[in-house]
Amino acid sequence: MARGMDAPPPGGDWRRRTAVRGGRVSHALAAHGWLVLLLAGAALGVLIGVIVGITQVGQYPADELLGRTLGYAIASAVFCAVPAVLFVGLPAQALARSYLRSASPAEREAMRRAAGNAPASVPDGLVAGSRWARAYSGCVGSVTAFHGVVRTVPDGPAKDWLHDIGRNLDAELAEALRTARMGESLEGAGQGSEVARTVGARLEVARTAFHDTAELAASIALDLRVDSGFDDVRSQLDQLAAQAPHLRRQS
Repeated sequence: MARGMDAPPPGGDWRRRTAVRGGRVSHALAAHGWLVLLLAGAALGVLIGVIVGITQVGQYPADELLGRTLGYAIASAVFCAVPAVLFVGLPAQALARSYLRSASPAEREAMRRAAGNAPASVPDGLVAGSRWARAYSGCVGSVTAFHGVVRTVPDGPAKDWLHDIGRNLDAELAEALRTARMGESLEGAGQGSEVARTVGARLEVARTAFHDTAELAASIALDLRVDSGFDDVRSQLDQLAAQAPHLRRQS
């Protein structure tokens, strides 16, 4: 059983994630956080300037008092707006975008359940910390993320299609384990270095393909969760099936 897996890749940038994550406040801060705090800081500065002007009523002629109040308001607006943007607006915007990109509770639960069914990331036949174990562990993480992503997709033809791809990935993962064990064995025996390099290159290509497949699946899942139909994502599903690893064919 795999442990310590990250949440599944949410798919898409923070703009796409607004359809399934956060509310009006976080969306506004993510899109216009610096502007919101600029306007709020400027408004506060103007208010302070006006208050200072009011406190000087009777000390200056009306025309001079009006000019002074206007000056106070402008200076205070700048003095308040700049720090508000730099020290509040921009950090708040960055935090809001980070929040939107993070996995939701439902996504984390889906990943937890997927991780509970995942194979061990360092099974028998692999040496913990070896390049073969690291490569295989990366494959396990990506396949686990894929299954976690599929759990977030609404029931329908697209989810059935993704389940079929998932079964193919499981079979490819088993082949990745066989390949990693072969490489570990060759390297441990100190023989067949050229063959070991070929096997290692094949495993690295597979690890990249597993990762890319999980990333694309997350993007497709997000589309399906915002009311895209099966026909809308059919071409993406075809692409997903095509880019999945094909270790069994190579063997």
